[in-house]
Amino acid sequence: MLMIMPPGHAATTGTPWRFSKREKWIVPAMAGLLAALAVAVGISLATSGHKSGNGCVDVAVAYSTGGSEIYRCGDAAKALCRSVGAPGGYTGDTARRVAVECRKAGLAIGKGS
Repeated sequence: MLMIMPPGHAATTGTPWRFSKREKWIVPAMAGLLAALAVAVGISLATSGHKSGNGCVDVAVAYSTGGSEIYRCGDAAKALCRSVGAPGGYTGDTARRVAVECRKAGLAIGKGS
Protein backbone atom coordinates (compact mmCIF):
# COMPACT_ATOMS: atom_id res chain seq x y z
CA MET A 1 0.00 0.00 0.00
CA LEU A 2 1.35 3.38 -0.95
CA MET A 3 0.64 6.49 1.13
CA ILE A 4 1.11 9.94 -0.30
CA MET A 5 2.20 12.42 2.37
CA PRO A 6 1.42 16.14 2.22
CA PRO A 7 4.16 18.55 1.17
CA GLY A 8 6.57 19.41 3.99
CA HIS A 9 5.71 16.31 6.05
CA ALA A 10 9.29 15.07 6.16
CA ALA A 11 10.49 18.39 7.54
CA THR A 12 8.00 18.32 10.45
CA THR A 13 8.79 14.74 11.49
CA GLY A 14 12.43 15.54 12.16
CA THR A 15 11.82 18.48 14.51
CA PRO A 16 11.51 17.86 18.27
CA TRP A 17 8.10 18.23 19.94
CA ARG A 18 7.61 21.52 21.73
CA PHE A 19 5.05 21.97 24.44
CA SER A 20 2.66 24.90 24.14
CA LYS A 21 2.13 27.27 27.07
CA ARG A 22 -1.09 25.46 27.93
CA GLU A 23 0.60 22.03 27.91
CA LYS A 24 3.42 23.32 30.11
CA TRP A 25 0.80 24.33 32.69
CA ILE A 26 -1.42 21.24 32.41
CA VAL A 27 1.30 18.59 32.85
CA PRO A 28 2.46 19.73 36.34
CA ALA A 29 -1.14 20.43 37.40
CA MET A 30 -2.18 16.88 36.51
CA ALA A 31 0.90 15.44 38.24
CA GLY A 32 -0.02 17.38 41.40
CA LEU A 33 -3.61 16.21 41.19
CA LEU A 34 -2.53 12.58 40.86
CA ALA A 35 -0.16 12.95 43.82
CA ALA A 36 -2.97 14.42 45.96
CA LEU A 37 -5.26 11.58 44.93
CA ALA A 38 -2.61 9.00 45.88
CA VAL A 39 -2.19 10.62 49.31
CA ALA A 40 -5.97 10.67 49.85
CA VAL A 41 -6.31 6.99 48.94
CA GLY A 42 -3.39 6.09 51.22
CA ILE A 43 -4.92 7.93 54.17
CA SER A 44 -8.30 6.37 53.48
CA LEU A 45 -6.87 2.86 53.50
CA ALA A 46 -4.77 3.47 56.62
CA THR A 47 -7.68 4.79 58.69
CA SER A 48 -10.43 2.38 57.72
CA GLY A 49 -13.18 1.90 60.30
CA HIS A 50 -13.48 -0.42 63.26
CA LYS A 51 -11.91 -3.85 63.65
CA SER A 52 -12.68 -6.73 65.98
CA GLY A 53 -10.18 -7.24 68.78
CA ASN A 54 -9.33 -6.28 72.36
CA GLY A 55 -12.84 -7.01 73.63
CA CYS A 56 -14.61 -5.16 70.81
CA VAL A 57 -16.68 -6.80 68.06
CA ASP A 58 -17.38 -5.27 64.64
CA VAL A 59 -19.73 -7.15 62.28
CA ALA A 60 -21.22 -6.04 58.96
CA VAL A 61 -24.58 -7.76 58.49
CA ALA A 62 -26.45 -7.87 55.18
CA TYR A 63 -30.23 -8.19 55.04
CA SER A 64 -32.65 -8.39 52.12
CA THR A 65 -33.65 -4.75 52.68
CA GLY A 66 -30.18 -3.38 53.37
CA GLY A 67 -27.61 -3.96 56.05
CA SER A 68 -26.05 -2.63 59.20
CA GLU A 69 -22.85 -2.54 61.18
CA ILE A 70 -22.85 -3.97 64.68
CA TYR A 71 -20.08 -2.54 66.84
CA ARG A 72 -19.96 -3.40 70.54
CA CYS A 73 -17.28 -3.23 73.24
CA GLY A 74 -16.98 -4.54 76.79
CA ASP A 75 -20.12 -6.01 78.40
CA ALA A 76 -22.22 -5.20 75.31
CA ALA A 77 -19.82 -7.25 73.16
CA LYS A 78 -19.94 -10.15 75.64
CA ALA A 79 -23.76 -10.08 75.54
CA LEU A 80 -23.68 -10.00 71.74
CA CYS A 81 -21.41 -13.05 71.59
CA ARG A 82 -23.54 -14.94 74.14
CA SER A 83 -26.62 -14.34 71.95
CA VAL A 84 -25.20 -16.44 69.09
CA GLY A 85 -27.43 -19.51 68.71
CA ALA A 86 -29.55 -18.62 71.77
CA PRO A 87 -33.35 -18.28 71.49
CA GLY A 88 -34.08 -14.77 70.26
CA GLY A 89 -30.43 -14.28 69.34
CA TYR A 90 -28.52 -14.45 66.10
CA THR A 91 -28.89 -17.54 63.87
CA GLY A 92 -27.79 -18.71 60.44
CA ASP A 93 -25.24 -16.76 58.41
CA THR A 94 -25.45 -13.76 60.74
CA ALA A 95 -24.61 -16.00 63.72
CA ARG A 96 -21.59 -17.39 61.85
CA ARG A 97 -20.33 -13.88 61.07
CA VAL A 98 -20.81 -12.72 64.65
CA ALA A 99 -19.07 -15.86 65.96
CA VAL A 100 -16.04 -15.27 63.72
CA GLU A 101 -15.69 -11.69 64.94
CA CYS A 102 -16.21 -12.75 68.59
CA ARG A 103 -13.35 -15.23 68.23
CA LYS A 104 -11.14 -12.43 66.84
CA ALA A 105 -12.01 -10.34 69.90
CA GLY A 106 -11.26 -13.28 72.24
CA LEU A 107 -14.82 -13.52 73.58
CA ALA A 108 -16.88 -16.61 74.45
CA ILE A 109 -19.59 -17.60 71.98
CA GLY A 110 -23.08 -18.78 72.96
CA LYS A 111 -24.33 -19.42 76.48
CA GLY A 112 -22.49 -22.72 76.84
CA SER A 113 -19.02 -21.36 75.99
